[in-house]
Parts: sequence; structure tokens; C-alpha cells
Amino acid sequence: MNEIINDILNAYLPESIIIVFIILSLIASLFFNTSLYKLSKWFTLLGITLALGSTFFLPIDQNDMEIFAFNGEIVSNIYTIFFKILILMSSFFLTLLSKNLIREKRDRAFEFFTVFLCAVLFSMCTVSVTDFAGLFFSIEGLGLCSYLLLNFSKTPNAKQLSFGYFVQEGTSAFLFLFGLSYLYGLCGQISFNGVSDYLAQNNSVVLLTFAFILMLCIFLFKLGIVPFSSWVADTFEGASYPIAAYISTIPVIASFGILARLLLIFINYLPVLKILFITLAMLTIFFSSLCAIRQTAIKRLMAYSMSVQSAIMLLGLSVFSVFSLSGVLFYMLCYIFANIGVWAAILLFYDSCKKENIDDFNGLIFHRPYYVIAFTIVLIALAGLAPTSGFVSKLYLFSAVARSGFLFLPFLIISMLAAVIMIFAYWKLIRSMFRRVDSNVSIDTHIVSPKFILYACALTSVLLGIFADKIIQLCQFAAYYL
Repeated sequence: MNEIINDILNAYLPESIIIVFIILSLIASLFFNTSLYKLSKWFTLLGITLALGSTFFLPIDQNDMEIFAFNGEIVSNIYTIFFKILILMSSFFLTLLSKNLIREKRDRAFEFFTVFLCAVLFSMCTVSVTDFAGLFFSIEGLGLCSYLLLNFSKTPNAKQLSFGYFVQEGTSAFLFLFGLSYLYGLCGQISFNGVSDYLAQNNSVVLLTFAFILMLCIFLFKLGIVPFSSWVADTFEGASYPIAAYISTIPVIASFGILARLLLIFINYLPVLKILFITLAMLTIFFSSLCAIRQTAIKRLMAYSMSVQSAIMLLGLSVFSVFSLSGVLFYMLCYIFANIGVWAAILLFYDSCKKENIDDFNGLIFHRPYYVIAFTIVLIALAGLAPTSGFVSKLYLFSAVARSGFLFLPFLIISMLAAVIMIFAYWKLIRSMFRRVDSNVSIDTHIVSPKFILYACALTSVLLGIFADKIIQLCQFAAYYL
């Protein structure tokens, strides 16, 4: 019993707090009156805040900077703690964005946040597991929670589109298990260290490459990477705004958190993975950007935005060095604030006038200038333009790829040109807000939560660019102890 308590205190404290609040939320869903639905949000915020605070009390072994728990099934180090902080920080903002959603579903408010907390739990477990069995259960638990959250939407085609997500999720899970069966047949191991030791002593490149590519499909699916990007736009269109914001944030963080750890095992023995990753990233940036500039619906634009941003981070991850990995971490940090800020602005607009096309934003600068300025800042940050953090993060990431050798330069140049296309997609929305046209659309200033998040994210997007050197040093520190 003492050993379990020590494991929890040393490596599993944030997850344990989330588990406690999941159980309490389940109990509350059975006994609380519907009129008390507002408590569900504050109860969830309390749990996430306590879990976030507990990450700063996790001890770090000064010798090897890693602490293992539950017979080595969970690892805690600076890298995993960094990702847990990102997940919990994002979850805090996403909980605030869910206010109007639970007002519509007040009889299921505690159920909604129970599933949401389960998604947070599985995402944190995903970045901390040390074997492929635990990874499969964690990543599939995250996928199941995403499917359940999609079903909370009330749009007419939500059920059909969420079922499509479920089918493609199941297909990618099947491919993962198929690849894992090959991997276990070759190595006789499912732990990360066991597979790494086998690779150091044996040479079975072809079959191992085939197995790992099959296993990668589940991550490419969650990131919206070609050829697993067909679900993104349709699923976002059928999802409610808070759920679409969740899908573009939490699964992306968890996927990159574990993907970097897997590449640490495989990439030195399977060099073809670098070419595969950078090719998929380049194709995703190109095709998703072309699709984005044709969109008129704001949700579909943001869906392709998620694919492009994920592909840019995959581009940096493909060269796999401490320099490039720290660039990915910094880019992800900047992406989280910019992305959630954009979703907060869109949600605030939709809750005010129930409109969701890009042309509906025409002339908004003359009615709500502060809202438009903050919205423009986070859009510019997503586009990667100065003076926001998006410019610094993209410059740092692209420079890391450029320093990795001439082999990657053609891919980088094509990706950079394709990324410019995506800038025009964001510019369509910005130009719409600054047009000199008559408009009777107004923003409801009494909707507090999205407005607070928008202004906070806009300010953070600027400050991260100003103090980029300090934040990059922190990201380099986390990347070094991967």
C-alpha cells in the first residue's frame, strides 16, 4: 500500500486528482438536481486547477531525471510534466468555453464533464505510458471520449458525422493492433525499452518499418494528416464549437507527446521514417491549404487549419533533434493559445448572432473594434506573422529543419510556399471584418467566458513572442530530457 501511495505522489498525482473528480462527477450526475447544472463547470474547473497545481509538486530524480511508477508502467520526467501542463491548461480554457453547451444540455451537464475529464485523464496517460499495450488503451480511451463528446452536439447531421469519426477511429485502431502484432512477433516485447534493446541488437528493417507505419496511422488520424484527413472538415462541421475546439487541441497535444517518444526508439534504426514524415507533412500542408482557401464556413476553415498546423509540427518532428523538438514544443505552446483564442472569438460571435459563415463577419470592426483587434491578433498568430508568437515559433521551427541537412531543404521550401497559401485563408476572414459595408451584426458583451479567453489568448500570443527566448530555453530543457 505504501508503494502505491509513493507511486501516486511521485508520478501519478495529477491523474489521481482527475480520477477522484471523475468519480465525484459520476456520483453528482446521479443525485444532483438539474437546476444545479452550473456547478458542474466550476466543479470541473476546480479539479483541473488542483491537477495543474499538483504538477509543480511532482518530484524529479536528480540522477536520471525519470521516475517510474506501477512497476514501470508510467514514467514521470520533465518532458511528460511539460505535456501534462499543456493538456491541463488547455482543458481549463475549454471548460470555460463549454458554458452555453451545458446550458442546452443541463440535464446531462455532469455526464458531459465526466466524459471530458476522462478525455483529459487518457491524454495525460498517453504521454506517460511505457509500453504499447498501455499506449493502445490510453489512445483509444481518448478516441472513445472524443466520439462521446461529439454526440453531445444538436446539429442535424451530428450523429452521422460522429459515426463516421467512430468508424475511421476504429479502422486506425485496427491498423495499430495489426502493426503491434508484427512488432511483438519480431521483438517478443511490448515495452518501449524492450523494443529499443531488440533494435540495438538485431536488424529486421523491412518488417519493423511496415509494423511501425501501421501503428503510426492512429496518430496521423488524430492529427488530420494525409491520407487520414478526410474526416476533419465534416466532423468539425457537425460538432458544436466547444467540442471542435477540444478536438483541435487535446488529441493533438497527446499525439505529439507520445509520437516524439516513439520516434526516439525507432528513428535511428528506421531512417526511412524521416522521409515518410516530412513527405506526409508537406502533402498535408499543400492540400489542406488549398482546401482552406475555398471554404466559406468558419468551422471547415478551422478544420483545415488544424491539419496544416499539425503538419508543420510534424515537419519539425521528422528531423528529430533536440533543436527541432524544442521548436515543436514551442510551436505547440503558441498554437494552443492562438487556436483556443480563435475558437473563443468564433464561439462569442455565434452565441451573439447564430451565424457561422466568413461573410457574416463583414464590417464588424465598426461595431466591436476591440473584439476584432483581439480576433485579428490570434488569427495572425495562427498564420505565423509578426509581431505575434506565431512568427517566432514558425521561424524557429523552420530554421531547425533547415539546419538538419540539404536532404530536407526541398521539402522545407515546398512546405513554406504551401504555408503561405494558408495565410490567405486567414486573411479572407480578417479582410471580411475590416470591410466598409453596412452590417447589423453585433457582439453580445454579456457573454463573459469566451470574451475573457479571447483577450487573454491575444495578449499571451503577443507576450510569448516578446519573451520567446526564455520560453524556448524552457522547451529546450524539456526536449533534452525526453
